[in-house]
Amino acid sequence: MVVPVRVRLAGADQGASQLAHTLDANEHGVRLAGFRGDLNVGDVIDIQYRFERALFRVVWIRVQEKSPEKHVGAECIEPDKNIWGQEFPHQTDEYEESE
Repeated sequence: MVVPVRVRLAGADQGASQLAHTLDANEHGVRLAGFRGDLNVGDVIDIQYRFERALFRVVWIRVQEKSPEKHVGAECIEPDKNIWGQEFPHQTDEYEESE
């Protein structure tokens, strides 16, 4: 799912937001591209999609070669929130299958 989002450090003012877009998203996390701001692994960010928003923790950052853009992986720290406006199918992981 590729959609435009606004990203800002949690607690920062609204003017500090950056535009980015998702490369992949589900109820547990998101992979962003096109982000140009400063972030560190462990930072808590506020992601807004349309009129919904949730807090995510940055898990990894990959700087793109010859580009100011970054790819960012983040996990949702508000598990009861789904800002994407759609239900995601439950996927059984390999540990659940072996039990």
